[in-house]
Amino acid sequence: MRLNTVQGRLTATMMLIVVLLSAFALQMFTHSRATAQMYQERLSDLVRVAELTQAVDEAAGTLGQLATGPSADQTEARFRELRTTIYRLRRELPTTTVSPGGARLMADLDNMTDSFLVEAGAAIYAFRAANLDRYYEHDREAATIARYVRETADRLLSAELEAFRQVYPEVLTRDRLLQNLALGVLAAVIALVVAAAWSFARSVTDPLQALAGAARRIAGGDLTGPEVPVGTDEEIRVVGQAFNQMQESLRRHMAELASKAELERRLRHEEMENLQTQSLLREAELRALQSQVNPHFLFNTLNMVAKTALIEGADRTCGLLETVADLLRYSLRAPDRPVTLAEEVAQVRRYMTIQQERFRERIRFTCEVDESALALTIPCLMVQPLVENAVLHGIGSREHGGTVALAVKRAGDRVQVSVADDGVGIPEDRLQALMEGTAEIHALGHSTGLGIYNVRRRLDLFYRGEAGFQIESAPGRGTRCLIELPYRQEWLPAGASEERHGGENHAHPGG
Repeated sequence: MRLNTVQGRLTATMMLIVVLLSAFALQMFTHSRATAQMYQERLSDLVRVAELTQAVDEAAGTLGQLATGPSADQTEARFRELRTTIYRLRRELPTTTVSPGGARLMADLDNMTDSFLVEAGAAIYAFRAANLDRYYEHDREAATIARYVRETADRLLSAELEAFRQVYPEVLTRDRLLQNLALGVLAAVIALVVAAAWSFARSVTDPLQALAGAARRIAGGDLTGPEVPVGTDEEIRVVGQAFNQMQESLRRHMAELASKAELERRLRHEEMENLQTQSLLREAELRALQSQVNPHFLFNTLNMVAKTALIEGADRTCGLLETVADLLRYSLRAPDRPVTLAEEVAQVRRYMTIQQERFRERIRFTCEVDESALALTIPCLMVQPLVENAVLHGIGSREHGGTVALAVKRAGDRVQVSVADDGVGIPEDRLQALMEGTAEIHALGHSTGLGIYNVRRRLDLFYRGEAGFQIESAPGRGTRCLIELPYRQEWLPAGASEERHGGENHAHPGG
């Protein structure tokens, strides 16, 4: 490591600071850990003595209830648990104490605990032998020993706490000394850091200021200035020499650099165009791959499974599969394709058949249809999304379910389609935002992927203001969606005639 470089001097200084701080931190950590460990050990010793006293007292009380308690077996079982605890606490009693007489008191406590266990065992043996006189005699002796245990433990705890109180000032004084030492070391480190920083700043900033002045002069277009003086540090000297060489090179090659900059700009522009082209190609490839996933394969597969179920005698499964296949076939139509209201109602019935098979009695469905309105031509998937919304958002989350009601009525040249549920309803602010088009009840989980807002937009698009759409709802009172349409039996959206000529075969190739 060379000290004539900025890196060398900085490294040496930082290593010195790290060594000093590490040594000091290690010392503080060792002292703090030793102090904390001492406190922890002494506190644990006192806690174990207190726990032993408590266990002996409880065992003495339990022994006295052996002849008077409601269940001698339960009382004896409780005593055995306490005796196990006492044996464990005796093994964990500390071997050293802080107070001068603590060791003697600790030995007395251990001996008296042993005597208590002996008397308690004799009392239980006498009770089992139905010798109540001997039982009461040993029980009284055990209670007396338990009182001595408590008194001895109290003296031991008092002696240890008093010894702690006398030792504490010494520990406090030592901690204060270490704190003062820490402040001194910290002040010394700060002074060293300040001195090193000032030295580094002077050795680095003076040559850099000269370089900055020359750079500002060159930035202003003046390339005729003198060479920049280099510093004593190796890194700064290298930078100064490189700067002077750069200035000389700029004088000779300014025109060449300008032409190269223009060429580089053009190359970057072409590169960006190439990247955009590649991105478009990758996107086109992805869309091409996605288009290969033909949903009509699922329709054909459902038909095949339905026929298999029919052959195997699973009529109910066959019926459900055929319903799902019809539901899927209908959903695969273009959203703007014209259908009759009768076809849309049949689609709703198929959908509710599947949902009722899924939820059983939780979902009820009623359908009141004016037959004179069924010849009305409407865009595909105009009513089913409203029914799906009623099932999923209105009553699907309710434990006891609910009822979905579809009603179709004709009044002169107007047809009203109503979808109502007795579900959770929509809050007023949410309903207002929904009607204004600033919010949407998302179609998550819909088979069609269309929600209420999409239905409303399609009504506006296809009927150009001649259709009406309303939502009536309140929290806890259900929701009612009302569509009012002009009765036009031959109405077709733009481009629908071409699709109608194609027929079903275009919607389901191979089906």
